[in-house]
Amino acid sequence: MVHEDYKEMIPVRALSALDAAEERVLNEHLDNCSECRKELEEWQATTAALAVVADPVEPSPEVRERILGAVRKDLSSNVVPLRSTSRNVWSSFGSLGAIAAVVLFVALLVGLFVLWRQNRAYREELAAKNEFIQLVNTPGARVTELKGNDLGAGATAKLAHDAAGRAILMASKLPNVPAGKAYQLWFIVPNKPPVPGKTFVPDSAGNAVLKDEIAGAALDAKVFAITVEPASGVSAPTGPIYLRSSEVN
Repeated sequence: MVHEDYKEMIPVRALSALDAAEERVLNEHLDNCSECRKELEEWQATTAALAVVADPVEPSPEVRERILGAVRKDLSSNVVPLRSTSRNVWSSFGSLGAIAAVVLFVALLVGLFVLWRQNRAYREELAAKNEFIQLVNTPGARVTELKGNDLGAGATAKLAHDAAGRAILMASKLPNVPAGKAYQLWFIVPNKPPVPGKTFVPDSAGNAVLKDEIAGAALDAKVFAITVEPASGVSAPTGPIYLRSSEVN
C-alpha cells in the first residue's frame, strides 16, 4: 500500500467501519506515521462532534418513493403460496432497511466531511489569530489599520509587522474579485516606487489572512495599500486602491 491508501482508510476507521484485516493493517501503519495518527485524531473528534450536533437524517421523498416502489414490485411478483409470500415480505423489508442504512451512512459521511472542514477552517483561523497576536507582542512591532474606500466600502484590514520584516495581514469584508484577479498588498515608501507584496484571495465571507516578508527597502513604508491585480501579481500597481492606511509618522 502507498501512503494515500492508508489516508483513505482513516475516515472509515473513525466510523468504526473497517473490517478486522484492514484495521490491523492500518494499526501497523499508524505505529510508524505521526501524520496519519494526527489525522485520525481529527476525524475521531469530528465524528464525536457529529454524533452530538447532527440532526436525524432520512431519505429524500424521491429516494423513499424509489425504495418503496422497488418493494411493491418485489411483493407483486411474489404473491404465490402464503409461506413464500411471508418470506418475501420480510426479505423485502430487509432490503429496504439495507438501502435505508446505505442512504443514512452516505448522509453521515457527507455531514462528517462538512463538519470536519468547518472544524479545520476554525482551527486554521484560530491559529492565524494567535500568530497575529504573537507578532503584535514582539518588541518593536507595529500594527497599522487599513480602511476601504468607495470600491472597498466596509472592508477593513490590520497589518502587523516587526523590525525583522515579518508581516501578517488580517482582512475582513473584502468584495469578491473577478476570476483571474487577486488582491495585492503594497508598501509605500516616500519618494520611491511602491514595493509589491504578495497576492491573496479572500474566502466567500470576504475574510483573508496573508503572511508576508517585507523587503529591506519597504521597512520604512509610511503607507500600506491594497489593490486588485492579476492573480500572479505585478511589480507596479495597475488597478485601483481598495484599502489604504493613513500615513505612519
